[in-house]
Amino acid sequence: MARDLRLFYYFRLLATSYLWLPIFVAFMQERGLGFNEVMLLSALYSVVVVLVEVPTGAFADRIGRRQSMMAGALALVASGVVAYFAHSLLVFAIAEVLSAVSMSLCSGADSAYLYDMLAANGRTHEYPQREGTASAWHQAGSAGAFAAGGLLGEVDLALPYIATAVVGVFAFMIALRMGNDHHEPVKAPAQTLGSELRSYVEHMRQATRDLLNSKRLIWAIAYSAVVFVLLRATIYLYQPYLKDRGFGIAETGFVFAGVYMVATFVAHQGDLLRRMLGERNLVWGLLATLALSFMLLNQIAGQWALCLLLVQAIANGLYSPLVKPMLNREIADSRRRATMLSMESIVRRIAMGVFSPIAGFYGHSSAMYLCGGIGLMGIILLALSSRSANLLQRSNSFPGPSVAAGPVTESD
Repeated sequence: MARDLRLFYYFRLLATSYLWLPIFVAFMQERGLGFNEVMLLSALYSVVVVLVEVPTGAFADRIGRRQSMMAGALALVASGVVAYFAHSLLVFAIAEVLSAVSMSLCSGADSAYLYDMLAANGRTHEYPQREGTASAWHQAGSAGAFAAGGLLGEVDLALPYIATAVVGVFAFMIALRMGNDHHEPVKAPAQTLGSELRSYVEHMRQATRDLLNSKRLIWAIAYSAVVFVLLRATIYLYQPYLKDRGFGIAETGFVFAGVYMVATFVAHQGDLLRRMLGERNLVWGLLATLALSFMLLNQIAGQWALCLLLVQAIANGLYSPLVKPMLNREIADSRRRATMLSMESIVRRIAMGVFSPIAGFYGHSSAMYLCGGIGLMGIILLALSSRSANLLQRSNSFPGPSVAAGPVTESD
């Protein structure tokens, strides 16, 4: 298990190391796109994820989590190459589609692989800690990629895309060396194409039934969607925000790197913070902090603005170690785990798909206030729904059957 766990961390380090992320708005604008078109591409990305997330989750459950991760790495390579040569909205759209497919193939499959690896060795109680460590590797990879992307972008804004494609090749090679899945893939009883499709549909129908029967899982997914929109929005808003305040391409890359280095540290300590402060306190504190920070960003400048970015970096680091255990412990049947996690991703992406064109219409400055409003409204609606469904407990654990004084048994 030690070898596979180490390789899994390496995969998390590389699979989402997007060197183009600190410069992609500037790159697309240099190639003739406006900010509203950039946000439309963001909406397209979300639409594609919604369309392919559950089928790719079922693919991971039925064919193999490792195989899905390998395919996702190859799709990342293709996305980077296409974007490098893009000069029109259409070609950028193709790159976005490939990027969305890449993310969907890895999303859920990687966490399900980790959980089942631990379960096969009788160590599911370690999942929150291991997921936090994996998130820290992911954040560290992102930080290094952003710093390198900013430096490469200072030379040529297209270079980070080719560099990302190279990173995708290494991620594929690592996934290839990982051990086989630690669960028994769901086998189709029939060999005909029609029977195979019906089997996939039945698998997804059962996963949907499991989801609808769990109010606690529905609440956790709704919470995840609100926080995800706010954190994802920073990817699009930080670049023009920093540009307006005099930051160059390389400096923007270093700011992104610094933000994610902080997130790396927080993610690594996520399980400790969850046990010390309690899930319920972190759940509400994270969302309230995000909402307030967005409301204040346009009002201040200089070092105080960087302090607010630091606050949002802390929230970014907490997101995965906090939310994934909440989600995973409510999934009873591991055979449909990747599929149900894909459903959670669909909800998040639908929310982002709705937000993106609205933000593009109003512009990046007004979108800051929009994010703050979403955070405040989310707090109100989530609090009302948790009370009406009797989800909030007096203990520090939320939502779940046990007090968050120690590791929980499921997470992602």
